[in-house]
Amino acid sequence: SARRRACRRSRPTPRDAEGPFCPRSFPADADADLTRVAGRPGVARGTPLLLAGRVVAIDGAPLAGAMLELWQCDVNGTYHHVGASGPQDDGFQGYGRALADAGGGWAFRTIRPVPCGSRPPHLHFRISHPRARRLTTQLCVKGESAEAGAGTFFARERDRLEIVLVAAPGARDAGALAATCTFVLETA
Repeated sequence: SARRRACRRSRPTPRDAEGPFCPRSFPADADADLTRVAGRPGVARGTPLLLAGRVVAIDGAPLAGAMLELWQCDVNGTYHHVGASGPQDDGFQGYGRALADAGGGWAFRTIRPVPCGSRPPHLHFRISHPRARRLTTQLCVKGESAEAGAGTFFARERDRLEIVLVAAPGARDAGALAATCTFVLETA
């Protein structure tokens, strides 16, 4: 009920910068499976990661129809964007979108994030919904989120932006991992 949700208010998910590799143009294949590129044989290199969760408002109400965008570097630590340099995994999509279902649920199939330069393994997200303030943030792998020179923001909030990787139950790929995350958005 709305009354019960109001008693369980959550803090909004911390914001973070888009970073210099936010896509400015988008691939034709921008679905929620980043491990396969339409029209190309094979799959992305790297450890498969089944990432799922919910998008909710601060009162806990699901935000059905929220658009989630995910981008990350490939197994070589290279982002797939205009002007990218370095070896690229042509089997990796690099960017994907998913819509939250009626319960706020969403899911992506991607690869376990890897370090990019001096940055720890991380995933970029942008979440938007007509009734909420757009959220741009980054998720890091628990135990691998230390970043020299990250400033005081991460010292205070990093634990709220960490995902825990576990063996994916019943996954079709041997060694696949799974993680969950709930994004909490401020309503507009």
